[in-house]
Amino acid sequence: MFLIPNHKMSKEIAILSNRITIPRFCRIGFFLSYGLLQYSDSALGAGIAIMEQSVKELGQAFSGAPTNINDGSMVFFNPAAMSQVQGRLVTSSGYIFVPYAAFHNHSSTNIFGAPLQGSDGGNLVSPSFVPNFYYVQELTKRVSFGMGINVPFAALNSYHSDWKGRYQAIDSDIAAFNFNPSLSLKVTEKLSLGAGFNVQYLKSKLTNAIDFGTICLSALTPASCAGQGLLPQQADGHVSLKGDSVGFGYNFGVFYAVSPKINFGVSYRSRVSHHIESNANFSVPGNAILLTQTDSFVDTGSRTSVTLPDNVMFGMSYRIKPRWTLSADAQWTHWSLIRELRTDFKSNQADDVQAMNWNDTWRYAFGVNYLTENNKWMFRTGFAYDETPIPNPKNRSARLPDSNRYWLTAGFTYALLKNINIHGAYAHLFLDSPSINRKGVTGDTLSGKYAEQVDIIGLQLDWRF
Repeated sequence: MFLIPNHKMSKEIAILSNRITIPRFCRIGFFLSYGLLQYSDSALGAGIAIMEQSVKELGQAFSGAPTNINDGSMVFFNPAAMSQVQGRLVTSSGYIFVPYAAFHNHSSTNIFGAPLQGSDGGNLVSPSFVPNFYYVQELTKRVSFGMGINVPFAALNSYHSDWKGRYQAIDSDIAAFNFNPSLSLKVTEKLSLGAGFNVQYLKSKLTNAIDFGTICLSALTPASCAGQGLLPQQADGHVSLKGDSVGFGYNFGVFYAVSPKINFGVSYRSRVSHHIESNANFSVPGNAILLTQTDSFVDTGSRTSVTLPDNVMFGMSYRIKPRWTLSADAQWTHWSLIRELRTDFKSNQADDVQAMNWNDTWRYAFGVNYLTENNKWMFRTGFAYDETPIPNPKNRSARLPDSNRYWLTAGFTYALLKNINIHGAYAHLFLDSPSINRKGVTGDTLSGKYAEQVDIIGLQLDWRF
């Protein structure tokens, strides 16, 4: 069973310095955003990463994220850039995701070579909404403070309960909620450094069916199983695993203004280790109760350890003409940390081990910005290529049928007032048609292909004061 973990936080934010003041409307926005964050989306970056941390940056495929000095997402992407903010800055954004993903069976079979029964599972993802919120405040001419709340990792999908791959996955709901206070220091007029602390709360709910007919044949004689009506695909049970965890990490960055036209940025986000304490709830058909006598398939606690990956982002922006700016970035993510997911049950249930064997990945992006003559509008577009960490069909999980992504994006900024900007963006993600050929714990093999695509619409407000 694929496992990762939950989220929750205190109702009060500790004041980190007497010089940091958080207006009432910021606190309201903070907790409003927290409540909305519970509506997590399917993973939209490689693996289970969520890139959508800025609508402005979405418009240029996040190609300018490490050098972004115009909205509060710098808290997440590169805290060193906070040194460029004068006064205070509030950024609040929301995204509507309209994904599509469907499985098409080829030759899925059980351990005995018989075709797996059931449907193809339908569209396993649904439209959803995800927000994020950032606050940046200049403390002195050289020191700035920021805080952000967002979801850096998530996955949400659900198949029909009778589908062919039900023994490997039905429901998968994973979300990581991140709280990120940060500080930046302007070392010189050109060079700035920044660092942040991350508190991450993960939650998960994972379900799948259990083929007790096949399990019986591995434990008892065929005659005994047939006498109990325990035959393959004819005696399904169910398991639900709910868990959560709190982990800690850090991020830091460097921002360097080569000239008024050229900026460079480098940032690093650390890995975060989670130890998920879960409750495993089993539903066992009446004729399979005898298989629980060894203290297996009974409700129990469980524990899974997982390390979410660190990443490094490099970027630059270049204003080639007064109204034209180019941006580019590259991001490396340490997905090879995820080799397997092992669930240790507190009952006599054998450990559940899911081989992952993910690879490290690169993401490359390029963007163009154009500022109109009246300085009221800015239009942008971008393209990105995002590698999948999943190396082959045998390692691809029905819980996460990930594939390479190709981002094509467009966006705008409108100066509503001198200190208020509105950003809008649209992105279409073209995905490869990934194959799956994965063996389950009862020997069933899910074999087929997925058809996938994603549309994203975002809206954001920046308020400087």
